Amino acid sequence: MAIIVDKVEKRRNIALSCSELLLENGIKNLTISQLAKTAGIGKGTIYEYFKNKEDIVFEIIKALIDEFKSELEVNLKNYTGVRDKVFNYFDFIFNDEKYKNHRKIYIEFLAITLTSNSQEMIDFNIECKDDLLMILRGIFQKGVDRREIKKEAMGLVNGLFFLEKGLLIEQNMSKINAKIELKNFINTLFNLIEIKEK
Repeated sequence: MAIIVDKVEKRRNIALSCSELLLENGIKNLTISQLAKTAGIGKGTIYEYFKNKEDIVFEIIKALIDEFKSELEVNLKNYTGVRDKVFNYFDFIFNDEKYKNHRKIYIEFLAITLTSNSQEMIDFNIECKDDLLMILRGIFQKGVDRREIKKEAMGLVNGLFFLEKGLLIEQNMSKINAKIELKNFINTLFNLIEIKEK
């Protein structure tokens, strides 16, 4: 009797088995041969599940982002106020030691996306951004609903999210302390948008 293989699950399992390889070697240094060997499959089998190296990198990054999002959401449950949640959202992204290599891969991915002009990479980046942006938007919306912050604060969510990208790059280029910069910025921002008790 033939074994039925769930292609979506098999594709994800191959990607997950290669995630450490990506985190250790980076995107540019990966080869299909390394990926196949790490996944314990033949080089030809990789092409049954992925179009090319970029396709497997997308799947690995998606799996890493899904894991990161789950842990981020669990972490945020430890905080009640919207200011604390926003600060810890960014602190988790910038400073959680477990995700140090993830940040390096993300920066490499951004650099490749910016220089390659690949629409596929741009679309994938937008998809990943939207997932994390939705979490931040949800934090702000709960703050508005609980009357912690002004409803106009919702207009700041995208800008705050894009600030994170700039700080991530700047932290790697000039070695600024993103935690201090974020804390100052978030405190100033919340001093302006919080609803004060009368």
